[in-house]
Amino acid sequence: MMKTVLGIILIILFCIFIRIAVGELCIVPSGSMEPTLLCGDRVWIDKITYGARFPARWADIPVINVFTWIRPLREMDRNTHWKYRRLPGMGYPGVGDIVVFNSPENMDQLLVKRITRIKKENDTLHIRRENYLFLRKLIAEEGNDVRMRNRAVYINGICDSIYRLKRTYYYVEGDNSADSRDSRNFGYIPETLIVGKFNYVLFSVNNLGTKGKKIRLRRFFHKIT
Repeated sequence: MMKTVLGIILIILFCIFIRIAVGELCIVPSGSMEPTLLCGDRVWIDKITYGARFPARWADIPVINVFTWIRPLREMDRNTHWKYRRLPGMGYPGVGDIVVFNSPENMDQLLVKRITRIKKENDTLHIRRENYLFLRKLIAEEGNDVRMRNRAVYINGICDSIYRLKRTYYYVEGDNSADSRDSRNFGYIPETLIVGKFNYVLFSVNNLGTKGKKIRLRRFFHKIT
């Protein structure tokens, strides 16, 4: 009996390790990345390439996160923010990569978009009236107070229109721009939000509504570009 219980515990721990450090299966829920990704695609989230991100709250831990389905515990967990840590990866997110990340508007929601621009650590931002609202979010993300008074920009109370970034940020967009909520709406995202990368579609299921479901045979192990 004890061996059986121990075996089950080890299997659960192994599954948790795989989902946190290696990857997990994800279903594409919308058409925001068409034609690259189709609604119903089953895609593997690669967490090794960029380095696996350590959980930042209880909801990020598989199996244990079932307790956060209870509303009082879920509300408490939303205020939990453990220190950001990531294992060493084989590379960094680059322009053209399709990434999975937590929505900056709702941490419980995962989004899939393509990186189209990058603002790197130590890059210099030149703030003007035309880009103030857009860059303000980026600078405020690093804990700064940014205001505009009499057409002049003030950062932490000091008049200054030049700012050097302390971290790297990514501009992400959906391939189907007409049906995508992305950085055009919420701005650049920090690396801390990135979960992993999409490389392959494992298989795909087309929901035909009342006619049932149909497997898209051409999508088996389809390489994403």
